[in-house]
Amino acid sequence: MITNLNFWQAVVKRWWSNLWLYTNVQFKTIGIAFVLLWLGLSGLGYPWAWLIAIGISLLDALPVLGSGVVFIPWVLFEWLTGDTSQGWWLLALYLVLELTQQLLEPILLGKDLELPFWLPLVITIGSTIVFNIFGIVIAALIIPLIAAYRQVAKEYRQRF
Repeated sequence: MITNLNFWQAVVKRWWSNLWLYTNVQFKTIGIAFVLLWLGLSGLGYPWAWLIAIGISLLDALPVLGSGVVFIPWVLFEWLTGDTSQGWWLLALYLVLELTQQLLEPILLGKDLELPFWLPLVITIGSTIVFNIFGIVIAALIIPLIAAYRQVAKEYRQRF
C-alpha cells in the first residue's frame, strides 16, 4: 500500500542523492571554466595562466560573485592603462566563459537530474527574482528537489 509518507520519504532520499549530482555538475562547470581560462589566458600571453585560471574558476563557483569580480576590474584596468587591445581580448574571454557556462549548466543538470534543459534555468531566474541574491542558493536546493519529486513520481506511476 502506498502512503503519502512513503512517497515523501522516497522524495527526500532521492533529493539527497540529487544534491550530490548537482554538486557534481558544479564541479564539471568549474573544470570547463578552468580549461577555457587556461587556454584563453595562455593564448593572451599571461605568465602563470594555469594558476590564474585555477583562482578565477574557483571564484566563479561562488554564487553572485563569479568571475566578473576579477574580469570587470581587470578589463577596466587594461583599458585605463592604455592596453585596450588586451582589455578587449579579456572581455571576449569573459563573455565566452559566461556564455559557455550559461549554456552548459542547464544541459548538464537536465541530463544528470533527468530534467528538461530549460527547467533549471527558469527555476534559477525565478528564485533570483523572488529571493534576490539568496535565490541562487535556494535554486540549488529547489532544482534537486523538483528532480527528486519527478523521479519518484515516475517510479510510482510505473510500479502501479
